[in-house]
Amino acid sequence: MAGSTSRPGSRPPTAPSPGSRRPSTISSIGDTPRPDAGVHIRRYSSMSRTSIRARFPVAAVVPAAVLLAAAAACSTDSDDGSSDAAGGKADTVQFVNPLPKYPSWRTLGDCMKDEADKRSVKLQESGPSGSGDDPSAMIQKLQQAIANKVDGIVTMPMSEAFTPLLKQAQSKGIVTGTLYGPGGPESGADVNAGPDFGALGDAIIGGIANKPGEHVVGLVAASNTDLGKAWMDGVKGAVKKYDNVKIAGEVYTGDDAAKALPQVNALLTAHPDITDIATHMGTVTPGAAAAIKAKDRVGKTFIVVIGEDNGGAEALSNGTARSAVMQDVCGLGKDILDGVLDVAEGKKAAPVPVKVAVVDKDEVKAYIAKGWV
Repeated sequence: MAGSTSRPGSRPPTAPSPGSRRPSTISSIGDTPRPDAGVHIRRYSSMSRTSIRARFPVAAVVPAAVLLAAAAACSTDSDDGSSDAAGGKADTVQFVNPLPKYPSWRTLGDCMKDEADKRSVKLQESGPSGSGDDPSAMIQKLQQAIANKVDGIVTMPMSEAFTPLLKQAQSKGIVTGTLYGPGGPESGADVNAGPDFGALGDAIIGGIANKPGEHVVGLVAASNTDLGKAWMDGVKGAVKKYDNVKIAGEVYTGDDAAKALPQVNALLTAHPDITDIATHMGTVTPGAAAAIKAKDRVGKTFIVVIGEDNGGAEALSNGTARSAVMQDVCGLGKDILDGVLDVAEGKKAAPVPVKVAVVDKDEVKAYIAKGWV
């Protein structure tokens, strides 16, 4: 989703004007393993310096903890109309919701329904009855939708087992849309919604850079491959546009909440001058907040949380965070439905990026009221 760092109602500090800074590069000075903490810290020297670009995107991201973390290897590319139905008109679309009881996913479904009503299309929603992930139940719902000969299907592919089903749907003339899928011709999706990691990096680093002073950032990623690498590449690219931000190091948690505390603790031990912690995972928040407290860094080091979920609200309240990555799940629901309907009408679907914004803590509630999470 694309957006802007010029946020409604925000009063960011004055930023340097474009072209006013000299470029420089991030240079790696080696990998330092810390066996005592079970962490791998990559260190950097040099501060990246260039002009500010006021552009922002997601994460990350659609419930904050679920979707940003599930976006591994995803693409916003559309599959150039693989369904045999292209050129007609969709009357019925089935949304197989991965977490229909989760507030963020309910919001996404409700907004999709509103858009369907505007376009005179019947939207049917189904999903697992439990409160947790259930890919098997989702697959059963997809099979039923295919058997019912709906015109379009939207879902989040939770595993590779979804691909043959989506391709089967395409072969029967059903237009397919995926949320945070891999995208591309082999995915079984006619249109896919996924994050723009360059824009997400701009958002996170732009939000940090707009705070007064010099900033030393520690990165917490799932890994240094796939989603983690894509996210870090976006962040590192964004750092080059600011003269008051540098990256100190990075650690990996495998998106395991239990690893967040020891990893962030090790990061702060290795780099006690870190002022900001950035991540693409909601699972990091509780551990990072605890590490900040343990290191007596409250008011000195801040994590950019992924929404209010998973301890985000508490971190914003207790001073371990001062800003949050917010995702426009309502807009995402409308955009993915429009993409499916456009393909059904024979149009080429435009990429559906996940719109995100980094907002100050006093702006979070206003964004939630607009359907962001």
